[in-house]
Amino acid sequence: MERIRRHALLTQPPFASLRRVRIDLRSDSIAAEKVFWMIVEKKKLHDIVAYPAHFAVWTNFRPTQKLMAYAYIELVNEIIDHLHDDDLTLKACALVCRAWLPASRSRIFHHITLEGKPGVSALKFPIWRGKTRHIRRLYAILSSTPEIVPCVRTAVIREGMVGREWMVREKTLVPILRMLNNVERFELERAAAMELAWAELPLELKGAVQHLLALPSLREVKLGMLALDDPKELLRILEGCRNLRLLHLYHLRLRGPMSYESIVEKDIPPARVDALIVGPRTSPEVVGCLLHPQFNMDMSSLRRLSLSISGNFAEYARLVSSAVALENLEIIFMSDVDLAAYQALPSSDRFDMSHNPYLRRLAVKFDVIQRQDDPLPWLNALFATFTTPNILEYIHIVYSLYLPEPYMDRSANTTIFDGWQAIDATLARPVLQSLRQVKLEFSLENPIGYGVAPRFLEEVDLKSPRLRARNVLVVEAFDTSG
Repeated sequence: MERIRRHALLTQPPFASLRRVRIDLRSDSIAAEKVFWMIVEKKKLHDIVAYPAHFAVWTNFRPTQKLMAYAYIELVNEIIDHLHDDDLTLKACALVCRAWLPASRSRIFHHITLEGKPGVSALKFPIWRGKTRHIRRLYAILSSTPEIVPCVRTAVIREGMVGREWMVREKTLVPILRMLNNVERFELERAAAMELAWAELPLELKGAVQHLLALPSLREVKLGMLALDDPKELLRILEGCRNLRLLHLYHLRLRGPMSYESIVEKDIPPARVDALIVGPRTSPEVVGCLLHPQFNMDMSSLRRLSLSISGNFAEYARLVSSAVALENLEIIFMSDVDLAAYQALPSSDRFDMSHNPYLRRLAVKFDVIQRQDDPLPWLNALFATFTTPNILEYIHIVYSLYLPEPYMDRSANTTIFDGWQAIDATLARPVLQSLRQVKLEFSLENPIGYGVAPRFLEEVDLKSPRLRARNVLVVEAFDTSG
């Protein structure tokens, strides 16, 4: 108290011209804080230098501000933003003061995942039925504190495996979905490698999902492990997505006949999607549904497209041709694709890159471990379809190979690029003069550990004089097992 009275002299008339004070909060934090506010409120200082134990700040103050306000709330928000993946620290920050609460709360509830958790029996063994107590707790929080609802930007619904299903029996799921009004990213999937039948979900739950998909704020949608009876269901699910920018579909199957007869046409402008990802095990019929005239998304506006090709090529080729504004294309071949049969297809069922004059990056990934077909003829046929004008700059080809034991015959892996010289001639044509890099990358699966990639590159005989002369060819290899 004596120190406080001594420092209080700074507020007397002889110190009327005082505009700058240095306070060392390490000496006596309680006394220094009281002096700090005594000076600020009575003298209205322009500049104050404070030295707490953990940081130093220069700032201007107003008499009504709290002590922590001098640390600039913008800087606090920036620091809290770096803690977006640390829930425990964010919860601690939310309890510091009112000034820190909005920033902490927005990060805590930015991403919510609704899924069943395994319970524990009295004998401490996991039980199969998924527990949803945390979901009911979330509903209570959102109901009692409505200002938290706009903080939820990403919502994930993940159904459990067999014996842990929870979506149908959890009564608070529908109210939670109806409550959300500012979601930007939505995901619906199943945790295990089995499908979620859309037709078997209750009508109120499907309505709540469609309500979420129709939000004006929604920009990204990911649907996976779904089984649909017919294409009309997919059209109804996505018909409300008016501002969608990214659509990600994987393991999506249409198990009924392809019929569009009962769909009523609506005079609504289609959504202009920027990116589309068609993941593994997605039926080619789903791709055909995306191209149907009654589908509410404009594929011609696509700028980024990723295709995991399974089954026939026709629908995928149509999708690539329709994406006339495409800039980035990734093609991943699944193990059930018959590359040898591609050459026998009619021209209308093949890829024709002349429809994509704005394409800048092309990536193709082959899994040679599970397929014996030589992919070089397919690659050469694809590259031959590029015509003028085009601005293709980067080509990335990834090969997944299996290296046998050292005592086994390795010639099959070292001679797989005997036909590369034909591709070298195709890529050296004047119509592809904008090429900056052709990167050939080997992903090596081997049973003898790391360190074989350099020797593999020495063994591969890659005849590419034209690309090497232009200094655009890059060949790399890396190990993926040890």
